[in-house]
Amino acid sequence: MEIFPTELKVSVPSKDSGVSLDSIRSPLHERSTEWRAMWISIGMQFVVGVQISVYYMSMWPYLSGLDKTADMDFFGWVVAACNIGCCISNILHGLWNQKTMSCKWPTITGFLIAAVGQLMYGAISEVQQNGKWYMLVARVVTGLGVGNLAALRAYGATASTPKDRMKAISYGTAGYVFGISFGPAISAFFTLLGEQGFNLGVVKMNMYTASAYLMAFICVLAAILMLIFFHEDYAGIIDKSKDSDEKDKANYVVVPKFDLVPALICIYLYMIASMIATTVEADKRIQILFGLVVFVAFHLVNYPWWFYSAPLNFLPPGSNTTVVGGCLDTYTWCSSTTRVPMALYIFAFVFFFGIAFPFVESPAAALYSEILGPRKQGTMQGLFSFGGSVTPFVASIIITFLFQHTGYKYVIILQSSTIFVAFFLMAVFYNRLVPLKLKPNNGESVAYKNGVFYSM
Repeated sequence: MEIFPTELKVSVPSKDSGVSLDSIRSPLHERSTEWRAMWISIGMQFVVGVQISVYYMSMWPYLSGLDKTADMDFFGWVVAACNIGCCISNILHGLWNQKTMSCKWPTITGFLIAAVGQLMYGAISEVQQNGKWYMLVARVVTGLGVGNLAALRAYGATASTPKDRMKAISYGTAGYVFGISFGPAISAFFTLLGEQGFNLGVVKMNMYTASAYLMAFICVLAAILMLIFFHEDYAGIIDKSKDSDEKDKANYVVVPKFDLVPALICIYLYMIASMIATTVEADKRIQILFGLVVFVAFHLVNYPWWFYSAPLNFLPPGSNTTVVGGCLDTYTWCSSTTRVPMALYIFAFVFFFGIAFPFVESPAAALYSEILGPRKQGTMQGLFSFGGSVTPFVASIIITFLFQHTGYKYVIILQSSTIFVAFFLMAVFYNRLVPLKLKPNNGESVAYKNGVFYSM
């Protein structure tokens, strides 16, 4: 029995086509990245990071002052609320980008939605009751807006040429991570206003609301900047619908189907980096493995080993303390949990975590886009961002529960287990974690959307 492919595609340019064989073998390498638009998208990723993290340090005192019925369990849901919105909107913004090949309008729309969420957050101070529910809704709405990160990631992957892709995605990741780190500093700056603050007309400005109104203004400003200055140029994909001279070359190039398994592994690696929350040119798989090893070292140092110092100190009920290792009296596990040395904890957090995060997230994001190949990536980048959003949402609920009832020992065991799963997946699928090959070896068949083609 002979098995024939659904379609045998062999396309060779004629002498009269004006298209040389050399030019169609690597059409992407003849293009250049439009760095002005790329830098704008990187800056927008910074804005997204700030919008997500700005209330990390001030949310609990704001919540507990607004609504006395709010407890730590509910606070865990409030922390996760922004990621709930992101989980929904990441997919939607990715699909929007996929269908329209537009990064501008999904990003603008997202920032305007986020501005509404931030205005809601600031206005909660005027609510007399059920403040905790208003805060939960406000953070969900903000998450629905900043899910535009999916469109921005898709642009970074598809608007950069192969030689610039690692740089573009790494810079984008760095912008987002820097925004995550910078956000709480903005909130800390407004502590100078105090809880009473002042009134600006009918608007109450204090240490909690001022940052919210500033975030709303930044969202509107970012939307205006995108509208006026952002001009899209997709230099990293092969688009046969283009009305340009390159359309003739693209007709002789077939983009094979991407390998789904390594793409899913990259999403999992990004999920790990997101849960536990860029470099020289090298094999990205080696970078990721190195980052995972450093993540393991980070958890080993922070595990409450028996040879660490005495158990944690209980705090007097209703009081605060400056004693390192202070523990609420409701946490019974403190009496049997040893204390990680402060100097060792700081060293591990700054050096181990600071090194591991970029060594996993940036190469995983870059490798993911290369596995997908030079095609529209809106939907798949939406799925990638969804993985990075759903993990903090789920992890914040699980980790809060584990911490309250068992301490941080089992939190570390849980996170370490996910890392060892990543090691296993990379060991099994190591040879498939490679960029998509546009030209297979001679005689080999490769599947694409209309069937199978061969390289002769």
